[in-house]
Amino acid sequence: MKDSGAINSGPISGQSINQLVAGCWHCLRQCEQLLELLNQDSYTTHAETNSTIGAHVRHILERYQCFFAGIQTGVIDYDARKRDKSIESNIEAASFALTSLSRRIKSMDLAKLPGTTMQVRESVHPESPLAEIPSTFDRELMGLISHSTHHLAIIALIAKSQGYQLPEDFGKAASTIVFERR
Repeated sequence: MKDSGAINSGPISGQSINQLVAGCWHCLRQCEQLLELLNQDSYTTHAETNSTIGAHVRHILERYQCFFAGIQTGVIDYDARKRDKSIESNIEAASFALTSLSRRIKSMDLAKLPGTTMQVRESVHPESPLAEIPSTFDRELMGLISHSTHHLAIIALIAKSQGYQLPEDFGKAASTIVFERR
């Protein structure tokens, strides 16, 4: 990992990093609430879109796993997801992975990581090589929140179609929640 570089416009405030961590916790907590609510069949039942709740949960968790692997190397490769079928097909495996990620978030050194620059790799077009761009620890946390919220919204649609009652704000973007509360 490199120290703060040209893409960093200045140090991130403690309040901002706390908000980012709280946002990640909120997303992971929604996953936890979901896993406590569902049964195994609901977790793996294919929706009309031919997708399962388990597939979306796996995708959320694996993005976090790639993020944490990238902190160690200075390069986050979101294409390096393991696509672990056990997380997708087994609530207990998903719960174990979720607990592990929650512990990793809790143990992050928030005094050293904000503003840290890193490279991010990901395929953005199927007929092109993967893109590699500079980013920061903070920006990637924000991206994890946005990405997770998007998948949680899809999960909410699938769960509701199966008859589950979810909290009103489940899978909603923070900006939408704030707007609706005005």
